[in-house]
Amino acid sequence: MDHLAKRLLVLVYVNEEELTETLRRVLRDARTSGFRKVIVNVLSQLPHWQVLANSREAILDNIELGLEIYTVNPEEVASFLERKKYYEADGLSLYCDEGHKYQLNKIIGTLPDSVKVNIVKNSCK
Repeated sequence: MDHLAKRLLVLVYVNEEELTETLRRVLRDARTSGFRKVIVNVLSQLPHWQVLANSREAILDNIELGLEIYTVNPEEVASFLERKKYYEADGLSLYCDEGHKYQLNKIIGTLPDSVKVNIVKNSCK
């Protein structure tokens, strides 16, 4: 696969107060790891517009990256994970805070081994 087309799937599960800095770190890490397309899935009860408002500066600072941001309700994670297109990513990064560490590790446990092998960064250990 062409180096410029490498896709990174990111799962983010943090409090609203930490979302802006976490998204900044996500995009910085993706860029330094050589990924050019980033698919960020924010597990949150927040409406999508509020997630985008919190990530506005991070998006503008990393405008050269292809970026998709989705908001997934934490109760709907099981149906979200059934979508096979997300398993086609070249890498997987996980970001969480202390309060959501257990829940995200539980979600990671349900992923197939073929996806777990592609974990590039796991800040939830």
